Amino acid sequence: MKCTCVCKCFGYFQYDDWGFEPNRHLPLHFKADNITIIYRDKIRVFYQTAQKALADGYGDFNQHSLEGKYVYPYSGLRGDAKTLYKNIKSGAEKRVSLVRAAYPETQAQYISKADIVIWACGYQTNRIPIKD
Repeated sequence: MKCTCVCKCFGYFQYDDWGFEPNRHLPLHFKADNITIIYRDKIRVFYQTAQKALADGYGDFNQHSLEGKYVYPYSGLRGDAKTLYKNIKSGAEKRVSLVRAAYPETQAQYISKADIVIWACGYQTNRIPIKD
């Protein structure tokens, strides 16, 4: 089969299962609370309905403003991040703790003790330049 790409083609991607198993390769020497995730504001989690969120034990949203719509459709955690959050909250993931630190002074206490800091400050929508 011939490639019909418009771009410069480097051939077809051949998937190779490298045998990576996350549970086997991640450092298992982490003990309870060795990893701390610091966040400034409430953690927003995406749900399709308020009922599903409440049934899952998540209620950190204003139910009256939804009117049957999605819970945090743009800023909510999804996929692996949502799964990790739920595992932390349920106690299934004991290596990670969540700490709410709204101000830089409070955050500095945790950061000064850390061996590694990963700055994950969120995302911002890019502006689309409109020209005449």
